[in-house]
Amino acid sequence: MSLSYARLLARRVVRSLWFTPAAYAVLAVAVLLLAPAAAVLLPDEFNKLIGLDGVDDLLGVLANTLLAVAIFSLGIMVSSLQAAASAATPRARPLLMQDRTAQNAISVFIGGFIFAIVGTVGLSTSYFGPPARVILFMTTCLVILSVIYALIRWIGRLSNLGDVSEVVDQLEGAADKAFAELARRPLLGGVEMIALPEHGVPLRADRFGFVQAIDDDLFATISAEQDVDFHLAVRPGTYVDSTTVLLKTSKALDEETARSVHRAFVIGGDRTFEADPRYCLVVLSETASKALSPGVNDPGTAIDVLGTSLRVLAGWSSATRETPARVTCPRLHVPRVSVEDLVVDAFRWIARDGAGQLEVQIRLQKALASLAAHDPVLFGAAARAMSHEAFARAKIGLALPADVEILERFVLD
Repeated sequence: MSLSYARLLARRVVRSLWFTPAAYAVLAVAVLLLAPAAAVLLPDEFNKLIGLDGVDDLLGVLANTLLAVAIFSLGIMVSSLQAAASAATPRARPLLMQDRTAQNAISVFIGGFIFAIVGTVGLSTSYFGPPARVILFMTTCLVILSVIYALIRWIGRLSNLGDVSEVVDQLEGAADKAFAELARRPLLGGVEMIALPEHGVPLRADRFGFVQAIDDDLFATISAEQDVDFHLAVRPGTYVDSTTVLLKTSKALDEETARSVHRAFVIGGDRTFEADPRYCLVVLSETASKALSPGVNDPGTAIDVLGTSLRVLAGWSSATRETPARVTCPRLHVPRVSVEDLVVDAFRWIARDGAGQLEVQIRLQKALASLAAHDPVLFGAAARAMSHEAFARAKIGLALPADVEILERFVLD
């Protein structure tokens, strides 16, 4: 396993819902187990300050309340996730589950409950002597303070948890991270490939699913050991099956090396936000498309998404100019992300589903004009093409000829 793949797995584990509560629980048990050893550092005068009943009562209060609070908080979180999936898109649910405030609050409640249970057991078995009870009391006070702080933050978080605008904000944050990584490594650590070479040995996928990540460190190792060049045919986000060519090599590979190359592709059943910036735009567009459906009729959310997509793409353009591309494997040849595809992912859904709403169409044309003005070389052609496509759809969707005339003034030349 290469270092980059290990980092990918570590990020996924740390962001998962179970990791933080488990870490807090382990920390609580570790503190209690180490309390007798730490107690020898206290002066003897501290031993008489804390009675057994005082510590036992505090632990009893924590044990009786925190489990119920944790279960209640989990119920609220599940309800909020369901509401967000219904109002926005189910594709945003994995992102919402990574909410740090919610995870930390639930972790504090569960960790405090386990701390209270283990502490009570230790007191009942005389595991904690008089010096250790002082440490236990001080730690219990810290747990109570952390519970109060977590409750205050959790109450503040509940005011917008699961709200559509909150979903859009979280999607924007994920998109910013994905596009920042794209600006830093536009070619996945390799060099640019204009077109897949006609001659070369193809390597096909051995699994069905979406490419979630590509391990450039592993390619660097194999290319140096085997003296071979790799020409990628896919990027993260591409769906592959047993007929899909993943790449072409400059020479044939033995069976063991081919298996190693297959391990460089992380393939799963779903697209992810980490290394797939196009997916971030697709989920944003899906949120806007759902808002424009007749059953929801919320053009304001669609307009909000237009502004969000514009900020994300403009930020990526600026970061691309400011960030030098990092090359870790010069023998790995990678196609660039298509700017036309990015513009289509960001705006076509809204152009189609908002074709009959003048306000949405005007905002769409203004967003495309802003994008083209921000970076004419990168976005000019793609923005103009999408502007004309959106206007063609609007001419069919708008019922009033006067609205068509108004919109025509905003179409890019």
